[in-house]
Amino acid sequence: MRFAAMQDPCDEWLVYDLDLDLPAEMDGRALIGLTRGEAERLTDQANAGFGGLAGNSPVPFASVA
Repeated sequence: MRFAAMQDPCDEWLVYDLDLDLPAEMDGRALIGLTRGEAERLTDQANAGFGGLAGNSPVPFASVA
């Protein structure tokens, strides 16, 4: 599992790239300030490799550099 849904100190949710130790990004947007449902759904998609880098899939899921 490369991506995880996490709650930040402001009680908002984000998708975190555990490999790079940074918030994940999709279509140029950092995946922060999400609802819990959004974060969990996007995390599941990324980890399944559905349009993500959770494996060798191409963009839109990438990590903030």
